[in-house]
Amino acid sequence: MTDAQPTRAQRRLSRRLIRAANRAALGTFMPGDGEGERGLPYVSLVAVASDHDGSPILLLSTLADHTRNIAADPHVSLLFMDGPIQANPQQDPRVTLMGKAVRTEEPRHRARFLARHPGAALYADFADFGFFRVAIEKAHFVGGFARAAWINSILVASEGAKAMAEAEAGLLERMNGEHSGELAACAAGFLDSGEAIWRAVALDVDGLDVRGHREGAEDRVFRIAFDPPLADPASAIPALMNLAERRRK
Repeated sequence: MTDAQPTRAQRRLSRRLIRAANRAALGTFMPGDGEGERGLPYVSLVAVASDHDGSPILLLSTLADHTRNIAADPHVSLLFMDGPIQANPQQDPRVTLMGKAVRTEEPRHRARFLARHPGAALYADFADFGFFRVAIEKAHFVGGFARAAWINSILVASEGAKAMAEAEAGLLERMNGEHSGELAACAAGFLDSGEAIWRAVALDVDGLDVRGHREGAEDRVFRIAFDPPLADPASAIPALMNLAERRRK
């Protein structure tokens, strides 16, 4: 497998995989026998969301082995795969992130995680749970056989991420209000049958998270991707309207 210089499309697809996934494989190091020594690598499954710049957000229990591993050594890796699994899974696009997991008390991180995983609200405030943000240092994208690239910069630029974070609440209110029809048109088809009530719960430059409520069924969260990503917050409503128009045709 060869590694080439990353293209803009690979950067965008990498971030799209991260945004769309609601779970990832988390790699941590177990403590070694001596002080400061690394032990065996340990991989676990975690629920995941993302911040406005694309940084992964985790909700972890201090009782879990991976959290104890992070306390001893914050270096982690995360493997993201999404979409239908091919007959040969090595043909599926995937991205591995490497960086450090840092405990966070930022309210925005909590809100974005619970928007993606509403059921976690039942235990998110338990004393043995905490939110972590992964500060990405490097990423490795694999698009299939002989299509791989190391990516040093995968995040949304800080100015764009900050602008969207500041505008998010107001834009979500508009999407759930005056543009609820367009929102429903974009979300149509996510649930197999029955009438659903759709609500936009999180927004970033790469797309929109929508929650579907249907009588007698558990709420589910789906991802609507923007292609290309939004240039600025002012582009969000026009992007939603354009996407709804295409879906209605």
